[in-house]
Amino acid sequence: MAIVYKIHPAIGIARVGDSEEYYLGPETAGGLPILPSGAPFGPDDFRDAQGRIRRQAARFRVYVYDDADPDDPGREVVVGENYVTAIEWRVHVANKKPIWYQFHTLLGEDGYAPDHPLRNPLDTDPASRVKRIIDPGPRTLAGANCSVTFARGDDTGYPATWPPKGLKPHDIDSLGQAHTDGEGRLIFVGGYGNSGSSVTPGIVDYANNDDWWDDTCDGTVTATVLTQIAGYDARIPVDFPAWVAVAPPKFAPQLFNLVTLYDTMYDVAVRRFGRRPDIYRDQAWQTDYRPDYASEIEPLLKRGMAYPWVAAIPPHAHKFDTARLGDPDPAYLGLRQFIVSILRPPTGPDYFGAPASGLTMMPFLAGDNAFYPGAPTSSYLKLSDTQYFLLQQWANGNFDATARTPPAKPGEELDRAVLENCVGGGFSPGIEMTWIVRNPAIYREPFRLKHKAQVPTPLSLTSALSAGLEPGDGCKYMAVPWQADYNECSSQEVIQPRALGEDPVPGNQVVTRVLWWWPAQRPGFVWVRDETAPLGRRQRPWLGSHDPNDADYIQFADDLEMVERWNELGFLYDFGTDGKPEILEVGARTHQPKSED
Repeated sequence: MAIVYKIHPAIGIARVGDSEEYYLGPETAGGLPILPSGAPFGPDDFRDAQGRIRRQAARFRVYVYDDADPDDPGREVVVGENYVTAIEWRVHVANKKPIWYQFHTLLGEDGYAPDHPLRNPLDTDPASRVKRIIDPGPRTLAGANCSVTFARGDDTGYPATWPPKGLKPHDIDSLGQAHTDGEGRLIFVGGYGNSGSSVTPGIVDYANNDDWWDDTCDGTVTATVLTQIAGYDARIPVDFPAWVAVAPPKFAPQLFNLVTLYDTMYDVAVRRFGRRPDIYRDQAWQTDYRPDYASEIEPLLKRGMAYPWVAAIPPHAHKFDTARLGDPDPAYLGLRQFIVSILRPPTGPDYFGAPASGLTMMPFLAGDNAFYPGAPTSSYLKLSDTQYFLLQQWANGNFDATARTPPAKPGEELDRAVLENCVGGGFSPGIEMTWIVRNPAIYREPFRLKHKAQVPTPLSLTSALSAGLEPGDGCKYMAVPWQADYNECSSQEVIQPRALGEDPVPGNQVVTRVLWWWPAQRPGFVWVRDETAPLGRRQRPWLGSHDPNDADYIQFADDLEMVERWNELGFLYDFGTDGKPEILEVGARTHQPKSED
């Protein structure tokens, strides 16, 4: 028997808010947040009594496994049980955005060119640049009901680095707090959504703005299990540590992105780590594999059905008779094959229309590079290779209609649930993480990031992925400040080839389509109650105007306004019953569209 300890979730996601209060992040896919009190989460619970947005905390647990038994579901390690006296946690988070390379769509995914520009390029002195990193240093806490802060001025003996005081519009003095609950689990709460500039505030780019900082962050979570048996104390290091990332809010927590962060990482696990040899091995898809309709096909179809709640698209075109689609009867073969025929393949030309029929291809969402024509170009979001293979099998009738029930593994289910609630594309750069998650070099095992063995002080200005990640290495690719990308990535005009088969090169292009980015997380349009409207509700922009010609079409006209007013935006809550969704906006503090329905 080989005992192995692991932290779950392998990657925890916290989210910013301007309240001192917090709720726990959803621990089921598409689930609601969890109140610390254990009370049911209601539509008024996104905000505190003063109307401020509660922060989302990431909760971590330790599980123990018999590594010799691949079917062992694992058991949670709980303080006070099985001789465990405490769990000692160590957390180190940082923000490296100001010292990293500028983000330019896909450039850098396979390594940066020698002349790729840096952010804050006029600051060339390494000793000066490293001071732009927000690094409060590591914190340790052990036992139940303990707390620590990651704040400017904490007396820890670590040479912390913080932005200068006097940033506009907001100073940054904290990256959050960490707590333990009564069972010794770790609860990490991130920052307050503050962003600021050391010069006259102005935002010139969606991703790269010099002399700006924000209080998102990411970093390492490690643990040691403390036991006492027959009077003897022991310290057991947890073999597999975790990672925490602090991201912007998910304003529609019960909706799924069409490609989730789990889908993207699962594709890496399948094709690069041999996670599912029954699906993919020896660099080939196994065409004798029969996907389970209930768990591998139907959820993806239902994701598309939910998009009319957050985007101005016709609802009927996104409704499926899932009972018929899950019926292997050959009578429905043509219907299944038609659906897959209008799904954009993961590899191949970047077409808007299907080559055979000319019909609009799906998903109708922006891809990794919707800005610039030429290679590498990915104007439109594409499903992962694994998602597409499973759908092809289903379309051809090679699937199981009777649901399979795999053995429950609570730790792995927690890993999956957290990642299912995040964006898996398009990565331009994204919301929680970017295209770095497609690189197998960053993983110790599927879904678990590799820690750098020796983290230097101060933190590094450069990195080698094969050596592992240090605090700040996950979020450094993301937009600075985050509000700029969050504001501008509402919709996207896409450069289109004039005809199928033509390359979208200069002189042979025309803007013909406006696509959505991540409406399941950052809505474009929302529904509100209106007793005078049909069905008792009407649709309106989440913010801004209805008119695509307006500067504030479904976004603030100036990114700086998002920096100052993101905390006024509304959340979405499902009021539906009997399996029929009714997803409406709640808690909005401002809404001044130029035109209404």
